[in-house]
Amino acid sequence: MPDKPLEILIVDDTPMNLVVLEHMLKRGDIAIRTAQDGQQALEMVEAHDFALILLDVQMPGLNGYDTARAIKESPRGAGVPIIFVTSIFQDLENVRRGYEVGAVDYLFRPVDAQMLRSKVNVFIDLRRQKALLEAEIAQRRRTEEALRRAEEKYRTIFERAVEGIFQCDLEGTFLEVNPATARLLGYDSPSELVGRPGMGLDILVDSEERRVYLEKLLRDGVVANREYQIRRSDGEHIWVSESSRLAEGPDGERLIEGVLEDTTESKKSALDLHYRATYDGLTNIPNRLLFFDRLEHALARAKRYGYGLAVLFLDLDGFKSVNDNFGHRAGDELLLQAAGRLRRRVRASDTLARLGGDEFGVLLERVTELDSVNQAAENMIAALVEPFLIGAAEFRIGVSVGVSLFPGDAEDASTLVSRADAAMYAAKKEGGNRLAFAESIPG
Repeated sequence: MPDKPLEILIVDDTPMNLVVLEHMLKRGDIAIRTAQDGQQALEMVEAHDFALILLDVQMPGLNGYDTARAIKESPRGAGVPIIFVTSIFQDLENVRRGYEVGAVDYLFRPVDAQMLRSKVNVFIDLRRQKALLEAEIAQRRRTEEALRRAEEKYRTIFERAVEGIFQCDLEGTFLEVNPATARLLGYDSPSELVGRPGMGLDILVDSEERRVYLEKLLRDGVVANREYQIRRSDGEHIWVSESSRLAEGPDGERLIEGVLEDTTESKKSALDLHYRATYDGLTNIPNRLLFFDRLEHALARAKRYGYGLAVLFLDLDGFKSVNDNFGHRAGDELLLQAAGRLRRRVRASDTLARLGGDEFGVLLERVTELDSVNQAAENMIAALVEPFLIGAAEFRIGVSVGVSLFPGDAEDASTLVSRADAAMYAAKKEGGNRLAFAESIPG
């Protein structure tokens, strides 16, 4: 005879959220029930034995925290795990408040379907194991054999969990880890980790992260979904997400209990998307979007601390002829080489960007004298007049440079770039391969 489906309660005042969560968790051995406010949820808890409750924070009448507190005070709800799912209350204070009223987890929308199913599956498995254990204990009248079996079954769940689960002291010495933690850190077994002094802190790539992590944990009691890099046994750096809390040991000592998840792939995807959105795909230097972003920040610093900056607008002379006569491949190679030469003439503290086509922008920060700007521009011109070798062919081009200065020419990013652009066109009209300042161009 098949097992009776376990019941999950989803509480949310938004019908669409109920539909989405129900769709995510739908499976044959689970019966999903829904409620749209706290009072309805309390009535359903009194009538059903739920294996898990997913609870929104913001609801009419009783909010999520009051509902959770009332559920925990009821005989049927006291032992039911509660997971908060919210799109609004995502600050640390609300996370801590969620744990204080008895939640086992606190998730932010949009919720990753695979992660949610994984977490729910753990509690479903726990509930089924608990039911089996209760049946055995009742049958064996709570004998020592039943308790031993209970420990073994819960240990099996701990050992087989996909997520890394650990307990350590405040100095970072692991007291207990499951096999998933060992695998995540690149070790063959938990025994290689347990008892090694300070290892839980030594694996952090950023030494400052150690201080911030402990400071936050000791201050707030919990760390929720904190993402950082750790060092595996083979030296590889990976990204993990940790949720942990302070716990009390058998002798009253403070311990850390937490869960680790490998987020390397998702982090790499996010970083890759950010890079592609802000860097030029051909030359691998910042694009127009990142250039303006850095210019805005540079202007804010310059206004705050009272120093100047310069914007250089560069346009290659003769590039169109190369592109038209020898094809886009030759044109792309020329742009790539030109970007490389310019990069070598720009300080690490400044920014070189491709603004589009054969146009480049340079941001010079902390400008104290005009001569330094003039020298930087002349160096760039000199770098680009040297012949370019592409395949067996040699090409000669030049560059027209327009310069605008803060605060003399403009005080906002758009106008600074516009005035530098106008100065560049003036230089090009004079025959190209020369420099013009915006102050000499009618604004």
